[in-house]
Amino acid sequence: MPSIEKVLKEEIQRLARKEIKGAIADLRKASASHRRLLADFRRRIAQLEQDGKRLVRGLAKRGKEAAETVDEEVEKARITAKMVRSIRSRLGLSQADFAKLVGVHKLSVYQWEHKEGRLTFRGDTKAAIVSVRNMTKAEAWKRLEEME
Repeated sequence: MPSIEKVLKEEIQRLARKEIKGAIADLRKASASHRRLLADFRRRIAQLEQDGKRLVRGLAKRGKEAAETVDEEVEKARITAKMVRSIRSRLGLSQADFAKLVGVHKLSVYQWEHKEGRLTFRGDTKAAIVSVRNMTKAEAWKRLEEME
């Protein structure tokens, strides 16, 4: 016949296992739920990274095309004194205001307007004139106000 001590010990162990199993059941459910969420987040992150890479490639491609178009337009532009005067008068700007928009000194605008033939420019001045040429009067005045 088993001893009382042994029987009590086995019963205590059985009850302890039962209590632990009940307490751990909620933790197991929560852990499984967290693992599923984590796996879902990893899938989402991987998909977002793929989408991001695809978008960056698309933007880079479009950016190159747009930059090539702008560069081509600037390269083809033939700017003369008459054109500078007409742009300035169409926008209703003084020589000083036009110079601010283009990013040069006002005397440069004066010299451009009194020069014969095709004008040559340094740096990004030609691109700035081409961009001002495509502006409306309201856009030009708005940009001037922003500069001040």
